[in-house]
Amino acid sequence: MIHAGFGLSVLLWSGAAAAEFRPVADRPYRYDTVETRTADGVTRFQASRTIVFHKTDAGFDVTVTLDTIDERAGDDVGAMFRAATGALLHRPIRYRLDASGAIVDVADADAAIALIADAIERISARRARSGDARVLASPLRALPPERKAAMLRSVLTPVLAGAAADRAPGQRAITLPSRPPLAPGTALEGIETTRSAGGIVAIEVRAAGGVDTRAAADTHGHDVAIPAQRPTATITSIRHIDAATGLLRDAHDIAETRLSDGATAHTTQIETILTLQLRPSR
Repeated sequence: MIHAGFGLSVLLWSGAAAAEFRPVADRPYRYDTVETRTADGVTRFQASRTIVFHKTDAGFDVTVTLDTIDERAGDDVGAMFRAATGALLHRPIRYRLDASGAIVDVADADAAIALIADAIERISARRARSGDARVLASPLRALPPERKAAMLRSVLTPVLAGAAADRAPGQRAITLPSRPPLAPGTALEGIETTRSAGGIVAIEVRAAGGVDTRAAADTHGHDVAIPAQRPTATITSIRHIDAATGLLRDAHDIAETRLSDGATAHTTQIETILTLQLRPSR
């Protein structure tokens, strides 16, 4: 589906765009994503996309096409995830960018999200957990237009470096606001280190802190939930940016959450690897 595993990438690169944005136009880039979730088992999701930038007077028109998907979970949730993602297989998503590389429009967002919702309902109807169709598909259809567009922007945003392409070498303290898999209201403190050599900007992030996993007071069952010792989360990220184009070359993120009920420790880890490269000329 439009996946939350890119949250850290979006967080780091969705600020003000760089002064210049120079992707290679009219040649396909290959954009690969591999995400591995480890928590009482391992779930692996892999996708390969093609991205083409076309120069316009105002900036760029961009087409992103999902070419292949490979999801390995084996359960009902995994099947729905695979079906939802597959709804956009070989169906181009079109974006409009300004000259600085900021996304200003997503075409036909409503139709794309409707395809995802339809796919969830079809797979759910054939399985025991058919109620998941109502839980997942109906809210997708009810999203306001800007939220639907935001879901689709999350596909392209991780490869747009923005201001990070011009970042000067050095270190700075950072605060990462909550993004999945962290709970709302969570903020992690850390250090960002930037290095630059040979036209490649390398940015490394390390952050950690306590997280709030308590259920809200109006959540069913909050009063009988098992108390957990203060859970902690750590995030490490390293990404390499091509300063000549303003695009990501590769990224490797690991987000880990640990909690304990006093007797048993539980760890959840999400590892995401992104790569972007020009396809060979024919």
